[in-house]
Amino acid sequence: MTQYEITQLIAQEIGSNWGHTNAHGVDLRACLVTPQQRSYFDSMDDSRMLDLWRVLEEDPDTHAGYEIVFDEQDRSFGLATTDQHGRDLFLGCYGTFMETLDAM
Repeated sequence: MTQYEITQLIAQEIGSNWGHTNAHGVDLRACLVTPQQRSYFDSMDDSRMLDLWRVLEEDPDTHAGYEIVFDEQDRSFGLATTDQHGRDLFLGCYGTFMETLDAM
């Protein structure tokens, strides 16, 4: 998939619900980022790396907090974060973009 296709997938799911937020107070307009493919350590198997698309950062200014990532093979969204060693760490899949946002 391309950045554009992933962006369109997310926009279609959000629809007109741009004011939707979660327990962390995420502002979709401020926190969505241009999809970027990155490698993440699997939290269940430290020796396994996953290539995922980062699509949202909880705090895009400081890059702190949770991220929403997209797995194009499974066509599902999940959560990721940075561990205490500064490594990108995949936490798990939660389904759709909005389900993942609400699970954050």
